[in-house]
Amino acid sequence: MAKKFKPIFERTLSEQSELIRPQVVQTQQENLKRGLYNSYRDLQYSDHDTFVRQYSDHREIVCVDFTTGSIKTVKVIR
Repeated sequence: MAKKFKPIFERTLSEQSELIRPQVVQTQQENLKRGLYNSYRDLQYSDHDTFVRQYSDHREIVCVDFTTGSIKTVKVIR
């Protein structure tokens, strides 16, 4: 029995996440290969302005000032 097509906006958030996960992982890997970084939040850092930048060889913990757009590196993890 073939699965019936379900439009993306009729899916739950977890279904949407599962659907796009392979493309997200591929894009993240391509970013690192090109010398770019992936940015994400980590539950270890509870401040809403703190993010992790993942590079191919290290991570940086950064704080973003949303008013000015300035970014301050808090910690580099090798």
